[in-house]
Amino acid sequence: MANTDFIKEIAGDAQQIYKKHRILASLIIAQGCLESAWGTSELATKGHNLFGMKGEYNGQYVIMQTWEVINGENVQVPAKFRKYPSWKESIQDLANLYLNGLSWDKNHYKAVVGETDYQKATAALVKAGYATDPNYATKLNSLIFTYKLTKYDTSEGVPDEPSNPGTPDPEPDIPSKEYDGKDITLNQNLPKDVYFPQLHVSSQDGNQVVEVIGADPDLLDDTTGKKDIEFTITRTADNGIEYDLLINDNILYLDEKKFNHQKYFITMVEVDQEKTLSKKVSASHVFVAVLNNHYVEETISGTLTVRKMLDFTLKGTKFSYIFKDKESEFKSVEQENFGDKFANELISEIVEDYSLELDVDNYKIYVYKKMGKRINHTLDSRYNMPGIKIKTSTDGCSTRARGYGAIKENSSTDSKKTEYVFEPVLYKHPDENKFLLDGMPRWAEPLRDERYKKESSMMEALKKYVNPYPKMEIEVDYEYIYEPKLLNIQDDFWKGDTLHVLADTVYGVTYEDDVRLLSIQYKPLNPYAKPTLNFANFRKDIQDIRMEQEKRLKDQKRYVQKLRMMI
Repeated sequence: MANTDFIKEIAGDAQQIYKKHRILASLIIAQGCLESAWGTSELATKGHNLFGMKGEYNGQYVIMQTWEVINGENVQVPAKFRKYPSWKESIQDLANLYLNGLSWDKNHYKAVVGETDYQKATAALVKAGYATDPNYATKLNSLIFTYKLTKYDTSEGVPDEPSNPGTPDPEPDIPSKEYDGKDITLNQNLPKDVYFPQLHVSSQDGNQVVEVIGADPDLLDDTTGKKDIEFTITRTADNGIEYDLLINDNILYLDEKKFNHQKYFITMVEVDQEKTLSKKVSASHVFVAVLNNHYVEETISGTLTVRKMLDFTLKGTKFSYIFKDKESEFKSVEQENFGDKFANELISEIVEDYSLELDVDNYKIYVYKKMGKRINHTLDSRYNMPGIKIKTSTDGCSTRARGYGAIKENSSTDSKKTEYVFEPVLYKHPDENKFLLDGMPRWAEPLRDERYKKESSMMEALKKYVNPYPKMEIEVDYEYIYEPKLLNIQDDFWKGDTLHVLADTVYGVTYEDDVRLLSIQYKPLNPYAKPTLNFANFRKDIQDIRMEQEKRLKDQKRYVQKLRMMI
């Protein structure tokens, strides 16, 4: 989150304090920026605690390490810090401190309340001993001056708080699902050391665990965390036990490229009895299988962090999550009646709404803003890329749509007489004029969703629903070639990584670009098998695509002309 974005995030709540209690909004904003590192500190992200308030808030707290002087030495000790539902409560708590003072001096911060000069207010804070840093007032003054925070010291245009703000609607009890360092115990009969990838099948009770010999599963792994495998196995005289265990709902444990002993539930078995007896087995990763069957009956609304959304969706499951990027990089999103669906659908909505990516290690979910990195690796049709498919499509492209929200109670079910909580919303994409078809807009089917009772929520949904950009899909066959000279200069790659693709033919270069790998289909038990790579589904301006196509045609013509000259 940019510094200015953080200021805007807390400015409204600070202005409410100024309007109600005459404590300068500029002072509170500057303190929040300084003490929480612009909302990025661990305490600010985990506990919404901007000002380092110790103790508990409505029984809620987080444990953090802090420095204390014990026997004359500075040592780190764990301490309780207040955990707030949001930054708003943290700001209100700071205001309460200034208004109510300390237990032994109710007027301790009296000079701060009602002061209209921010420099005098910061000086009063230091004089009252709020901070031990002798430069604390100077730092606050610098922030207020640099970011012109005095513009927030006004009550004009600041809406009144809702009536009876002290009794907000109760929030559902949502325990944290953040990873606490304790792993879920898997089957104890699995081999402890993995020297080469293996596949095991287990009965549901875990008493029987047998290695599956003769199977070569295909695994599809992408940046949404969803993983599925499929393989065919032929019955022989030597594999009767594992063959018989391959039935619905039994468990497979697969050693993947990145994670070992990954748990899969068998979801489909197709028996083929012709010349030989064989089974085609499909299985879904525990992350997919469990969430496909976990229904979230409750709903939640408000401007919600990704943490709260994950806690809400994963409640009642064994899953936990780990943020691999700073939590502050995920902006809060307005949600309305989120829930009342299967958890797998809700996870997909979270991925889309918060623009995040997932990697899953059994019951641990790694949350990325964007996984992978740019690596030094080239896929070249003349060397290690036997095939490439490039598909560009405008099917499903749209430039506008109408949105219909919740229906009024007792409204007629007749579509012509139906009354909605708000009038149907029309959304037009800002680039509509670039994508007209025969001079006319491209309409999408109306979006109807009774969860939405606010026009603003429907408008946000329509912005994601309407997409005029053509879809480009790139699928590549990759062949690993062992070349000692390349080992030191060419990196290995994985999903999320960006690498270079070059497709060359006798007609010239047909495609060349840096592309990002979104999914990979490979055989975990056979590292030398050719994987299929699927790259980012690009959404580009039609004009850009046409220019690229024209450029390629020119390159091809030049190539042909050179050949003719050589002949």
